[in-house]
Amino acid sequence: MSRIVMCAFLLFLSFGFADPVTPPRKPIESASLEETVAVLNKSAWARQQTYTRLVGGIGSGVFGEKELYSTFFVRFLSAPPIRQALLRLAELGSGHEELDEVRRQELAAAVRALERPSQNFIVVTVNFRSNDPDTERSMKQFFQSQTLETVKNRVYLSTVRHPNVPVVAYFPPRGDGLGARFVFPRQIDSDPVVAASDQTVSFQLDVPTSESDVVVSFPISQMVVNGELLL
Repeated sequence: MSRIVMCAFLLFLSFGFADPVTPPRKPIESASLEETVAVLNKSAWARQQTYTRLVGGIGSGVFGEKELYSTFFVRFLSAPPIRQALLRLAELGSGHEELDEVRRQELAAAVRALERPSQNFIVVTVNFRSNDPDTERSMKQFFQSQTLETVKNRVYLSTVRHPNVPVVAYFPPRGDGLGARFVFPRQIDSDPVVAASDQTVSFQLDVPTSESDVVVSFPISQMVVNGELLL
């Protein structure tokens, strides 16, 4: 992968928590790298949950302490703005002599392959980053070792009308930067799991190796664009 695309991935996995912002007014096809990363990190379809702790360390901090952080990045991969931003992220590498064309096409193909399944399912992705190598390695092993059977009682998507909707498919990280993928049904008994009339939709994941559960909520009103719920 080219340096610019790799840097973009590091950017879109390293922003601190910020209030959601609306997607850029200009078409995503002409968005800058900063605007594209904002959709992936600070839009209505992306949330972050960070835990910090202090540990002793020579030369770290005023009193020798060092701050360790662990951040979970949760995104609705099935939402068109997220998929479009990922495609734009891949395209931003074009024209640079260091571009790895094969990797760029692999990313674009992986995102485009989600378009049809996303019509019937809601796909949530989870990435993880930490400045503690042991913690990051442990979390990587956790996500890689999970299967549908092991996660189905650990992860839920919820609205007031449909609390604790179980996952129907799970895909470990594939090295494409998209993270672990949790797939939920769009409808239960012909009723939408998430509707424009709902106030929030929440994602919950019990991670045994983490200090706390991952629990993030998304205001539905912020996901409605031109009268259409984009999810």
